[in-house]
Amino acid sequence: SNRQSVPRTTFGNLLLLYIKHQYFGQAADVMAENTHLTFKMDPYLYEYLDAIIVQQSSPEEAFRRFDDIANRHTDNLRKITKLVQECRQNNDEDAVKKAVNEYDEALEKYIPVLMAQAKIYWDKNNYNMVEKIFRKSVEFCNEHDAWKLNVAHVLFMQQENKYKEAIGFYEPIVKKHYDNILSVSAIVLANLCVSYIMTSQNEEAEELMRKIEKEEEQMGYEDPDRKVYHLCIVNLVIGTLYCAKGNFEFGITRVIKSMEPYAKKLGMDTWHYAKRCFLGLIENLAKHMIMVRDVVLQDCIQFLEHAELYGKQVPCRIQPPLSTTAAHEGKNTVTYEARLLKALLIQVSDM
Repeated sequence: SNRQSVPRTTFGNLLLLYIKHQYFGQAADVMAENTHLTFKMDPYLYEYLDAIIVQQSSPEEAFRRFDDIANRHTDNLRKITKLVQECRQNNDEDAVKKAVNEYDEALEKYIPVLMAQAKIYWDKNNYNMVEKIFRKSVEFCNEHDAWKLNVAHVLFMQQENKYKEAIGFYEPIVKKHYDNILSVSAIVLANLCVSYIMTSQNEEAEELMRKIEKEEEQMGYEDPDRKVYHLCIVNLVIGTLYCAKGNFEFGITRVIKSMEPYAKKLGMDTWHYAKRCFLGLIENLAKHMIMVRDVVLQDCIQFLEHAELYGKQVPCRIQPPLSTTAAHEGKNTVTYEARLLKALLIQVSDM
């Protein structure tokens, strides 16, 4: 193809898409094969992509590179902050506007680098270190929604004494969109409800869930065919919490209830949460670590039979975009997995 015909932004966007879908090898190959385009890239973007590719073989080296890029970004942000203050002192409105825009643009370049750094430790479940990285960036990012959201997540993951702090970050995000609560990601609402429950603020959790229920009902009138999973996912996450704490009877019952009616609530995302609880139940039964009453086990079997019935057209996972081998049509369904779980459950519970 004509080498001149690829716009520079297309090249950068293609590489970012490769990285997003974790095709790191392809990204590295495309950069190596098109050096004439690689040299013309925004230097910040080049360094960022390069560090992410290095991360696959050496997370420590990648962290050092991200740190290097981040330090340059923060120096620049401090410089622009000073400029904004000077323009304000000189009452130069146009210059203030220009400097503030420049700051926002610089911040948008810094955030992905910060998140990439944090992800190295997030993937290792080292949430304490992630929190430290975020605390270092507080002076620049404390107004940024994506930053606030990720701080909330990392506090939530540390559990125990961090739920109250997590509420402090989740709540403003939810309140900001309270009149259109279904525009907030379901997992954010779920984590906030769990944080309320874990800090004995059950009324707040119930009020938030009533609000979600009301909006879902309203949407049901306006668009009857649309599937909405928000309340279902909130209940699934609460059920998962009880299962994780060892209270399987209460947790699994909550999971089962949250999936009714199946025709509306059974989807790829909701099944993902539900099956994890069933796998936990099966594992604990197999290890003889828990006792579950027969009536609850029968409810579980019945639930899995319903999932089998309604899950024929529901896939369990999305096919990766560049995958050459198609997922087995019969196996990539909720029906197949529900049958498998049912067989395992019968096997371990001697039913």
